[in-house]
Amino acid sequence: MEAKNNMIETVKELNSVGYTEDFRLTGEKLHWVAKNVDYNADQFEVDYAYRFESSDTPEDTSMVYAVSIPKKGTKGVLLDVLDNFSSLPDNFVNNKVREKVPTVLTHDESNNELKFGFVPKVHKSKFNENPHRYELRKNFPDFPACPFGQSFSMLGYDKEVEQYVWLVTSIIRDERLQVNDYKNPE
Repeated sequence: MEAKNNMIETVKELNSVGYTEDFRLTGEKLHWVAKNVDYNADQFEVDYAYRFESSDTPEDTSMVYAVSIPKKGTKGVLLDVLDNFSSLPDNFVNNKVREKVPTVLTHDESNNELKFGFVPKVHKSKFNENPHRYELRKNFPDFPACPFGQSFSMLGYDKEVEQYVWLVTSIIRDERLQVNDYKNPE
């Protein structure tokens, strides 16, 4: 399958040919979000992989994987918009995902101040000016809609202007970044 020149268009193209489900990597399993079911490495295939390089910095890379579960006839998308999979521990599932050689697509978003056309993008130089201004929020109920038709599990937040932002991957890996995991009050 031929990818489009950006992630959103590529995901839409994958959706149009049946890759409609949302998958995540959880521990040593592939997790089907809608059904809350986990799969081992021998139960799924990585059909396509696309690497999007949006700047000269390797930390600002995203991956889109087209995944299928042959026995279920299910196809979906696994996103790594922060290039976190490259640093996951070795196990059968993670290795299977990483072994698929991606089609590399370069699109220059380095001068674009909006990620996916709507979320302000924060570069490392801006973060370094005041690291305490930003936090990484996980599982918050007020996340904006994901442009891929799925959902964000984490997103940056600018506490000064009180809005969600896109933090480049080098910031996500910075030990100065505060992480705030939403806990639903019971």
